[in-house]
Amino acid sequence: MARTRFRPAGVAAATVALAAAACGDATAPVPSRVVVTPAGALAETVGMTVQFSAQVQDAQGAAVPGAEVVWSSTRTSVATVSAAGLATVAGPGSTAIRATHKSVSGTASLVVELRPAAMRKVAGDSLSARVLSAVPEDPAVRVVDASDAPIPGVAVDFQVAAGDGTVSPRQALTNAQGEASARWTLGEAPGLQRLQAVSGDFQAEFVATATASLVVIDSRLPRARVGVPYREALEARYAQGPVEWFVSGGSLPRGLVLEPIGVVSGQVVEEGESTFVVSVRDSAGSQASAEVRLLACGPPLELAAGATASSPTVASGGCPPFLPAGDAGSLYRVALIRPSFATNLTHVPVVVTVREIGDEASGATPGPTASAESRRSRPALELPPGLAEAVRTADATSRFHERLLAQTRELRRRLGRDALLPDLGAGRAADQAAARTQRTAPPRRISIRPYDTDRADERCQHPAPNPAPALLLDYNAHLAVYQDSTQRVTDPVEAAAARQVLDYYEAYGAETIDEYFGGVSDVDGNGRVNVVISPAVGDGTAAFVWSADMTALDSCPWSNEMELVYFGNSMFQAVTDKRGYQALSTMVHEMKHVSSLYKRWRGAGFHPSWVEEGGAEIAAEASSRKALEATGGVAAGATFTRDSYPPRSGSIISPENYGVLLRLVRMSRSYGGGPNSLTTNPGDHRHTFYGTSWHFHRFLGDAYWGAAQKAEARMFAELNDSLTPAGTSGIEQVVGTRMAVLLEEYAAAMLFSGTGAPPPLRAFQTYDFRSATWDLLRPESESRPDGLYPWPVTGPTPWAFADAKRELELAPAGIAFFDFQSDGAGHGIEVEATVSGVGVVRVLVGRIR
Repeated sequence: MARTRFRPAGVAAATVALAAAACGDATAPVPSRVVVTPAGALAETVGMTVQFSAQVQDAQGAAVPGAEVVWSSTRTSVATVSAAGLATVAGPGSTAIRATHKSVSGTASLVVELRPAAMRKVAGDSLSARVLSAVPEDPAVRVVDASDAPIPGVAVDFQVAAGDGTVSPRQALTNAQGEASARWTLGEAPGLQRLQAVSGDFQAEFVATATASLVVIDSRLPRARVGVPYREALEARYAQGPVEWFVSGGSLPRGLVLEPIGVVSGQVVEEGESTFVVSVRDSAGSQASAEVRLLACGPPLELAAGATASSPTVASGGCPPFLPAGDAGSLYRVALIRPSFATNLTHVPVVVTVREIGDEASGATPGPTASAESRRSRPALELPPGLAEAVRTADATSRFHERLLAQTRELRRRLGRDALLPDLGAGRAADQAAARTQRTAPPRRISIRPYDTDRADERCQHPAPNPAPALLLDYNAHLAVYQDSTQRVTDPVEAAAARQVLDYYEAYGAETIDEYFGGVSDVDGNGRVNVVISPAVGDGTAAFVWSADMTALDSCPWSNEMELVYFGNSMFQAVTDKRGYQALSTMVHEMKHVSSLYKRWRGAGFHPSWVEEGGAEIAAEASSRKALEATGGVAAGATFTRDSYPPRSGSIISPENYGVLLRLVRMSRSYGGGPNSLTTNPGDHRHTFYGTSWHFHRFLGDAYWGAAQKAEARMFAELNDSLTPAGTSGIEQVVGTRMAVLLEEYAAAMLFSGTGAPPPLRAFQTYDFRSATWDLLRPESESRPDGLYPWPVTGPTPWAFADAKRELELAPAGIAFFDFQSDGAGHGIEVEATVSGVGVVRVLVGRIR
C-alpha cells in the first residue's frame, strides 16, 4: 500500500468531500463500501495532523449522495481523529483510521515513526567523585522529536572520551520518557574526565572531576591454594604519608592475615570462599574501604607418572587444576575434552589461561623451555604420491557416504522395514563353506540399473534409470567382479587387478566380515556379492553400497535386487600400476556396509555415520592386520610400531599393510590438523571424522574386548547386530560403560600412548601410535602435523611453567592436548579453561614423568 509522507509545515486543511446527490434517479443507490484517502500516511512528529477524506460508494463504484461517515482511530495512543477526518499524531506506532457509514466502512493506515530532532543532557553532568569511583548521578540524555515529544526505543551509545574510566552499559535504549542513562566510573587519573553519548547524528558530552583522595586501587586478589604459601599486596593511591591497612568487616580465610603494610600473607588450611572488607587509613586521617573476595582452592595435584585427574571447566573465579612444579623435567599433559556426541552442534570457543605461582622469597624465575625429544637417526619415511591421492579419495568418499546414508534413512522411513528382500542365506551358516565350493560360475553378463547421482533426490521414484550391461572380469566363492560394458571398451580394468582384489578378500576379508560383523545377506540366492566397476561412481570416489539395491522392485523400481558394491575404475587401475592398494581394504570396508545396512534396515535402525563408518574402517584395518600376520609381518594382536613397516630397501607400502597405513594417515591428519571430532566433519578443514572414529573404535576393541588376544570381533558383531540400539546407546549397551566415561578413558589412552609412562587401565594394545606415526607424513606435506602423537596444541616443545594464553575451538566429541614441562622453580601453574557460549568441557590432567 502506498503511503503519503506528511511533514508539519505542509499539512493542508481539507474538508470531507461527499458527492452531491444525483437528480432524477429513479432508484436510490445502495451503499456498498467506503473509500478512504489517502490509503496510507507516514508521520514523524507528535502533534502533526493528517487530513483524511472518505467517499461512500455503491456496488458500481458510484458515489452515494448525502452519505455521512463517522471517523475513529483503532489506537488513540498513536493518533486521534476528529469528526471531519483530521488525524492528530499522539505517539509512535501504527493505527487504522476508519470511516463508517451505517454497516459499511473503510480504513486507511497511519504509521508514526518519530524522527529524533534533538538529544539533550538531563542528568549527570559537571559532577565530581573520587578516582576509581562512580559519579554520584548517572549521566542521562533525553531524545525528542521536532515537537519536543520524547521518543522511546532509540539506541544511545555511551563511551569514555577521556580519563580511562568505564561505563555500563555501553548501549542503552530510551524509555517511555525518551531517556537513557549509564553508570560512569571514573578512571585512575585525577582531573577532568569526559564521557560521550551518541545517537545517530546527535552527540552530548559529560564532564566530571576526579579527585585524588585516598582510594583502594585494586581489591581483587588471586586464588589461594591449600598448602601453598600466599603473599599478595593490596594497593592504595593518593595517600598522605604512611598508610595502615586493617580488616574492617568479615574475616580472611583461616591461615591468612592482612599485614599493616597491605599484604595478605600466610597459607590457607581449607577450601572455600571468603568475603571481607579491607580499609586503609593515611596519616591525614583519610580512610577508604573495599570489599574483597578471596577463593581458597584445593592443594596442587599429587600425581605419580601415569596417573590422571579430571574436572569440568570452571567459571571465572573457580578452581582450575594446579600442576606442582616438583622436580625439573616434570612433564604433564592436559587434555580438553568436549563430551558431546551430538552431530548438530557447532564449535565452541575455549580460552586456556596459564598462571604461574612463583616463589617470591627465593626470587626464582622460569628456566629455559625444555627441548623436544630428539628425532631418531632412521631416515624420514616418505610416502609415495599415490598415498596422498588415496587420502584425498578416501575423504571425498567419506563425504559421499554421509549423504548416501542420509538418503538411506529417508528411504527406510518411507518404504518401511519390510521393503527388504528376505535373506535366503539366513540359517545356513554351518553349510556356507561347503556351499561355496559347489557354487556355479556367475553369468558372464548382467544388467544393472546404475545409481544415478544426478537423480539421487528421487530415491526410488519412477522412472528408474535404464539398465546398463556389465561384463564379468573374474570371480571367487564370495565375489563376482563386473565392469560396465561401455567403460570396458574405453577404459578396461585388467583381469589381474580384479584377481588381486578377489584373492585379498578371500584370504583376509571374508573371514573378517564373518567374524566381526556376522557375514553378509544373500537376497538373490547366488551366494555372492556382485561388484560393478562403473562410471556411476563419481570422480574421486572409491566405492559405495546403496542399500535400496537389496529391496524388492515393487517397493523401489531402482533396485537391482541383489547385494551390490559400486567401485570406481581408478581403484583397480592403481592396483595395476602399483601406485596403491586402496582397493584391497576398501573392498572389505564396503562389504561391512553390505552386512550392516541390511541388518540395520531390518532391525533397530541405522547407526549414525560416525559409528557406521568407524566400524567399516575397523573392517578394512582388521583385514590388513590379518594379511600382515599371514605374510610374516607383525601379528594381528601384537603392537604395531614404526619398525613394523617393510625394510628401507624401497617403499614402506605393501599390499598387506595398505589398510593399516591409510587409517594411520587419516587419523594423523584428523588429530594433527586443527579442530577434531569423532562425530562430525570439522567445518572447512580438509580432513574428515573417519580417522578419529576409526581410532575411537580401535580403542574400544583394544581396551575393552581384548584385541591383543584377538577377542574383539565379538564386540563389533554385537554392535552390528540388528537388535542393538543405534548410536551411542548401542555402544553403551555393548561395552557396558557410559559414553562420557569412554571418551575420557579414550583421551587418557591417547595421553599416555608411547610416552613410556605406565599405561592407564584402559589403553591401546595393538598400536604404539607415537612410534607408528613418527615420520608417517612427508616433511613437505601440508598435512604434516607439528610435533608427535597426539599432536598437542603446544607443538613439538612443551610449554614452560610460565604465564601463557591460547584460544582455540572444540568441536563435539573433540579433544585438544597441551604439554607442560617444569624447571623445578616456583610452586607450579594453574591451567584454566573457560568456554564461551553453551558447552561443557572437561579437563583431564596426566603426569607423564
